[in-house]
Amino acid sequence: MNPKMRVYSKIDAPKALLLGHDEVRAELVRAATEYGPVGLAAKRLAQICLPHFEREEKCVFPVLALLPHLARGELRPDMASVLPLVSDFTARYDAIGMQHDSIHAAIDDLLQAAHREKKREFAEFAYNLRVHERIEDEVIFPTVLMIGQYLREKLDC
Repeated sequence: MNPKMRVYSKIDAPKALLLGHDEVRAELVRAATEYGPVGLAAKRLAQICLPHFEREEKCVFPVLALLPHLARGELRPDMASVLPLVSDFTARYDAIGMQHDSIHAAIDDLLQAAHREKKREFAEFAYNLRVHERIEDEVIFPTVLMIGQYLREKLDC
């Protein structure tokens, strides 16, 4: 393949982010198998979270795969291949924010159910997932926007 025509993909995604999503998926499955309010809250959370993760892995993570290269000062024409992903992300930014609002509410429901049932491991999971979502809101999503802006400026796109 011509290196100038390289298209970034989920394979290029930062492994730490993929592992984080895999860990959340495993915990969601475990929580969803519980009986009672914890299981119900986890199932509702999974219905929202899992499709959201899939979209992030296809649209957000490939953009973030460029970070190590950009940090080393590498800039190549093939990096422009992520710009359609950034444009799509930018166009859907408000909708993504509303999805995150729904995810935050579902996390809170799981956290409350876990506290009521005195299931500490699921309360800890919900708290950690809340942190995960805040990192996305405060760090990852703005980074995607900045990468897009940087590439457009530097590559004249």
